Amino acid sequence: MNAPLPTPTPAAALFDRVKAALADTQRQRQPGTWSPVERYLDPRRHDRELAALRRLPQAVADAAALQTPGDWLACSVHGVPVLLTRGVDGLLRAFINVCRHRGAALVPEGTGGQGRERFVCPYHSWTYGNHGACVGRPHDHDFPHAPKDASGLVELPCEQRIGLVWVVAAALPGFDWNAWFGTLGEEIEALGFDAGSRVHRHRHFVQPSNWKLVLDANLESYHFAYAHRATIAHLFHDNVVVHDQVGAHQRIVLPKRSFGELSAPPATLEGFARYINTIYFLFPSTLLLWEGDHINAFALSPTDSASTRVDGWLIAPHQHTHTRSDSYWQRNFDLFWAAIDEDFELAASMQRGLASGANAALCFGENEFACAAFHDAVQRMLDRQAE
Repeated sequence: MNAPLPTPTPAAALFDRVKAALADTQRQRQPGTWSPVERYLDPRRHDRELAALRRLPQAVADAAALQTPGDWLACSVHGVPVLLTRGVDGLLRAFINVCRHRGAALVPEGTGGQGRERFVCPYHSWTYGNHGACVGRPHDHDFPHAPKDASGLVELPCEQRIGLVWVVAAALPGFDWNAWFGTLGEEIEALGFDAGSRVHRHRHFVQPSNWKLVLDANLESYHFAYAHRATIAHLFHDNVVVHDQVGAHQRIVLPKRSFGELSAPPATLEGFARYINTIYFLFPSTLLLWEGDHINAFALSPTDSASTRVDGWLIAPHQHTHTRSDSYWQRNFDLFWAAIDEDFELAASMQRGLASGANAALCFGENEFACAAFHDAVQRMLDRQAE
């Protein structure tokens, strides 16, 4: 009896797909579509999107800043004030940074520190442990209708993955993190981005454009030869990607011109390090670019219909956390942002022109199908929110 044919390894299958795309025998295309400009302008749609985004994960912080019991950080996640803590029990938690008495913030956004077991509201001194429980308040006998054991901070789903802390900005008990990260999360972890990975660089700023315009610019390579001619265009094949849709997430492989040096597939995906970059887009708003020995990532949070908060990180996998110099990480961080800033500047110019009346809709070509897939996923997100 004949033995079953061996199943191609993930690396071998990807090798064959990239070779076919470069030979123009299997280029991925979908019918062209239109993206109405109202998607990027309507303040009511912004409100709906923000409400829906709060029910899905967002990368928010460097996990290494919250490794030790007593570590804490106050941030904002899609407009929700959030307090991150590492409890005395070693667990990482996220809470809404709002006192359960009269709603004051416990600590200012952007602050953080170490060795803290208590958070005291500056208004009336209600006190909370770093595990979220209300552990004290003046004149406790005046609140028989609000017992302390029912007055703890509101806890949010929180997870540490890929060197980052991820938060869902709505109190959704039992959130299934493994299902959300899915096979792409497993693939990223297999590349070394597990609990041992570390953030080496971080930046944040406010981008003067709708958040979706930023992602439109980063889910296709059609623009590389023109928008990035002075930075990275020479590294990549023009207008060629290998794309996978995994639920609402996307994986987009960008073959480098050096790919031709490969005569056979590497044993593992990590063996492609010199020959491809890979975009892992984790819907709805976090993009990670695998560049072999590190990931450059950014997460987007809309502040209104025409501006977006951006947080960016350079993350090293466990096998390279201590094998590169500080200047190496800085050089790669600068190179990434030199190119991405070109995209962000174009997105800002597009935002300024959206209300001009020149276009009722933006045009996505057959080669820009990943942008259309993203907008389809946004629409499904909004439809679920309306149910």
